Amino acid sequence: MDHRMRVSPAQIYLLLISSSVYGFIPGADGPVSTLEGLEGGSTTLLCDSTSDTPNDELMLLVWYKNNAPIYSYDARVGTEWSSSFNSSGRLKADLTRQPTAITISYLRDDDQALYHCRVDFLLSPTKNIGVNLSVTVLPSVPFFLDELGNKVEKKIGPYHDGDTLVLSCLVIGGRPPPRITWYSGEVLVDASDGNSDIPGVRENELYLPLSRENTAPLSCRATNTQLTGPISAALQIELFLPAYNVSIHWVQGTIEDILQAGKPAIVQCAAYGSYPPPELSWWLDHRHLTQHSNQSWVNSTRTAISFLELTPSVADNGATLACVATNTVMAAGRDSKADVIILNVTYSPIVEVAKVGDGRLNEVVELDPMHLECEVRANPPVEKFTWYFNDMEIKPDGIWGYNTSSKDLFVEEASRKHAGQYSCSARNSVGETMAEHISIIVFYPPECAEHGITLVKETLNCNVRALPTPDTYFWHVQPFGMDVQHLTTGSAILPLSQVTGPLANTLHASCEAGNGVASQDRPCRRNFSLEQLRPPTPQQCDLAFEYQEFQMRCIPVENATYYEVSVWRMSTSNASLLLERRGSMGYGTSQPLAQGGGSPWLVRGPLGRLKAGDEAGASACNRYGCSRALLLRPTENLLEIASPPWWHFLLEKDVGISVGAVVLVAVFLISTTLVVRLARRSRSKPVPVIQVLQLDDVARDYLDTIGEHKVHASCSIRSCSSGYSDGSGESAPAVDRRRKPRPTWDTWDPPPPDVTLTLHRESEV
Repeated sequence: MDHRMRVSPAQIYLLLISSSVYGFIPGADGPVSTLEGLEGGSTTLLCDSTSDTPNDELMLLVWYKNNAPIYSYDARVGTEWSSSFNSSGRLKADLTRQPTAITISYLRDDDQALYHCRVDFLLSPTKNIGVNLSVTVLPSVPFFLDELGNKVEKKIGPYHDGDTLVLSCLVIGGRPPPRITWYSGEVLVDASDGNSDIPGVRENELYLPLSRENTAPLSCRATNTQLTGPISAALQIELFLPAYNVSIHWVQGTIEDILQAGKPAIVQCAAYGSYPPPELSWWLDHRHLTQHSNQSWVNSTRTAISFLELTPSVADNGATLACVATNTVMAAGRDSKADVIILNVTYSPIVEVAKVGDGRLNEVVELDPMHLECEVRANPPVEKFTWYFNDMEIKPDGIWGYNTSSKDLFVEEASRKHAGQYSCSARNSVGETMAEHISIIVFYPPECAEHGITLVKETLNCNVRALPTPDTYFWHVQPFGMDVQHLTTGSAILPLSQVTGPLANTLHASCEAGNGVASQDRPCRRNFSLEQLRPPTPQQCDLAFEYQEFQMRCIPVENATYYEVSVWRMSTSNASLLLERRGSMGYGTSQPLAQGGGSPWLVRGPLGRLKAGDEAGASACNRYGCSRALLLRPTENLLEIASPPWWHFLLEKDVGISVGAVVLVAVFLISTTLVVRLARRSRSKPVPVIQVLQLDDVARDYLDTIGEHKVHASCSIRSCSSGYSDGSGESAPAVDRRRKPRPTWDTWDPPPPDVTLTLHRESEV
């Protein structure tokens, strides 16, 4: 069976406890190797977890320290366990390499122990491997004591030629005990190290006759392992006697050696052991101070004394004050000794507000974190911070968070409410100071403003709110029935002249603005009907008959680029007008033309032939479509003038050919008939037949009133009316089909005479 029982961590720990009952016996249970590590360093323990049996599987791997389990890996369930030994995370296991390894970091003194790993397999017997780890503890850095027991640093002397240098090198601690050697330059001069009277301290005392040949730097080296190089310290030997000790202490104007900015204080410098007397000089951060009292000398103690009156400033806090004793009889560079102290100057806080993070000082992007820091210089440290927004103290709440009393003001997601002036104040035991204001501007990406996109005349405007102002606008424009057009502008306007294709119906437009902060979340969208951009309906038009056809003539209107003319004809049902034909009427200017040359400039459109009941329409057009048509009906005078003579139709080519053919056929038939009749008459003469038609009273009455019926019939058709309809679109307005009153000869007026003999027109507007 391939199914394995699942093991819980508790079972693993119980197994480890039970397995640690017996002790690991080096040499009997498995091989043991030695390993050395440095305190504070790291070391890696290896364990061969391969099996000697083919097709075997690793079941359990356990590491022990002095027979106490510290780590295990159960390969059956893939779980790891470590004891309290790994509470600080110093133990790391690497099961991917072979042999498997555990690394112990930050080695301590108590990590020195016998470690061994136990490996359990499915088929092979358990394997044990031991590692004896020794932890080497490095000694301290060597330090020097002269023959008087004074600690010596960097240099010693001065000495005269022939003097014997007596110097001790001491090292504290170390396991195993270190070995101490003396070197002059790179030459070994003494290796007789030994123990000191102080427990845990090793010492090597050097007796060195001084000469010009051994003026190289003197170094003391301590070593107790091959894992790292020796630890050394060096001294420079001076062959003269400068002051061996220089000390500085405050005399007046301080409290426990603490200064206050702006208040004067007096400090004393004493130099000991120099001969001849040294010259004492004061230095403040490498700046020579000349205002001090006269120097005094006590020969019995070889002590030189100097006083300095100092008024510290804020900038002097942390500065170094040095007193240098220089022996003028000694060689330059080896003729002086100094004491240095660090000034502790107290002052009220110096505060400045700064923005932490990327970007400019006063700019924050919406939804980004805003981190302001109250940069402060203060001594003693600040006791309390207070933040202000627009001169109002910031209290802990939802918009600012609840940590508003520290030196940092942090907002996880900045919003437009956070734009304004910020300041902070800091207070210590000396005083309280408020920083200058800084203005924070919150940038935010574009978003649609009210109405989004608006259409002003022939320009689309993209109305967005954004900071900073957008510099790029992406337009997506789709005229009705066409593909989407993608345009980019550097301003918020898009002239419709940049949109290709017809714009006679609706227009779907969307815009997105970009200002370098972020892309616009939702584009502005809107559908526009472009009817408002169409030109107005022509209002000053007339019908005329010239050049043997009807003409529509109109005065140009505003915003029209071309004109259309149409003819409407009555339907067969005599119920509505139908579009008969449409044509171009010509082109016009965008503004109406004024009078010129005694008559207005006109646009013309040919209509061809019109019948009674027809109506002619004129529409002004541009790229956004055409206006409603102005419909005009020809008067009876125009129709009469335009009507051709009865024989006019014979002049037409097709009609003439047809009539000629009919005449020829008729002549042929008549001649044939006459020939036949003449042939028959010659044979026999027919008897004449007389037929009498009798009419009843009803028929006779109809024949007597047939004239009145003709008058009624002629007044029922549309040509009897010379009225005008101003319908629009593709169908004319409904026509009143009610019977008009029968005209009488007493009230009928004859039509007006023609305007001229060459131009026949009637206007109805």
